[in-house]
Amino acid sequence: MKKVIGITGGIASGKTTVCQYLIQQGYYVIDADEISRSLSQIGGPVYNAIKTTFGEDFFLPNLELDRKKLGQLIYEDASARNRLNSITHPKIVEEMKNLIKKSRESIIFLDIPLLFEAKLSHLCDTIVCVYVDYDTQLKRLMERDHISLEYAKTKIASQMSLEEKKKLSDFVIESKEEYAQTQENIRNILNQIKGE
Repeated sequence: MKKVIGITGGIASGKTTVCQYLIQQGYYVIDADEISRSLSQIGGPVYNAIKTTFGEDFFLPNLELDRKKLGQLIYEDASARNRLNSITHPKIVEEMKNLIKKSRESIIFLDIPLLFEAKLSHLCDTIVCVYVDYDTQLKRLMERDHISLEYAKTKIASQMSLEEKKKLSDFVIESKEEYAQTQENIRNILNQIKGE
């Protein structure tokens, strides 16, 4: 019997670190962002639809999607974000379902940052939120992306708050500055999930 565990969180909440740890431990992690990137590459299933919707301005001279420019637009403009999601989400979900079906693993992790926003809870048996407090999230994001305080706040505000995600999840991993503590937190939750 396969068990599908959704891993979600907010931007700069430490979700990537948690998923990397799971991969190192030999678990199968399906990454929604990775699927999205591959779908929107030149010749990919959503490439032309993105070009038609957003125009040539959002493409680089080598014809690849200018992810940074499009990213800035969708963080600042909710209607543009919804248009992009309507193009990409159905294809991402389809690919995730295919990968789950094909997998022989008994435990499969889905790395989906916008799990609740995209209403994808139905894909998961259990949901784990990677949580960090707002001030730490803001600080991490500014340092990671080398962006201003205002832009960091805009990016965070474009997603459901981590407080909300925390309430909707079955388990919460506190993303600590001390990596060893985060690892211990992950192991404890894995033991609880396996023991259910």
